[in-house]
Amino acid sequence: MNVKITLVFLLCWIAFRYFQQRKISAKPMESHGKVTNIDNEVIFKALISSGPTVIDFYATWCGPCRAVGPQVGKLSEKYENVRFIQIDVDKMGGVAKQFSVTAMPTFVFVKDGQEFGTRVRGADVRALEAGIQALTA
Repeated sequence: MNVKITLVFLLCWIAFRYFQQRKISAKPMESHGKVTNIDNEVIFKALISSGPTVIDFYATWCGPCRAVGPQVGKLSEKYENVRFIQIDVDKMGGVAKQFSVTAMPTFVFVKDGQEFGTRVRGADVRALEAGIQALTA
C-alpha cells in the first residue's frame, strides 16, 4: 500500500514540475528599448513596407534569443531611424516560413519592403550592428 501511495505522489510531483516548466518557458520575451513585438501579419507587412527595418525572429524557449534581447534593445535606441521588430516564430510561423528562417535568433534586414544585405544567424551582436550600419548607409 505504501508503495502505491509513493508512486502516485511521485507521478503527481513529476506532472506538476513538467507543467510548471512549460509555463515558465512559454513566458513571452521581455521587450527591450524600442523593439516592437508583432503578432499580426497585416501589421507586419505594413511596418516593413517602408524605411529600414531589422526583423528579429526569435522563440520564447530559445536561450540565445533571451540573452541577445537587451543588446538589441540598446541598438534600437542607438539607431533611432531604424525600425526594430520581433517575430515569435511559434506564433507567426507563416512569416518565418516566408523568410525561410530555420535558426533562432535570425536577424533579417529589410529596406522598403525588400530584404537587404546579409542575414545574421545567432546571437552575434557585432555582425548585427555591422548589418544595421550597412542598412543605414
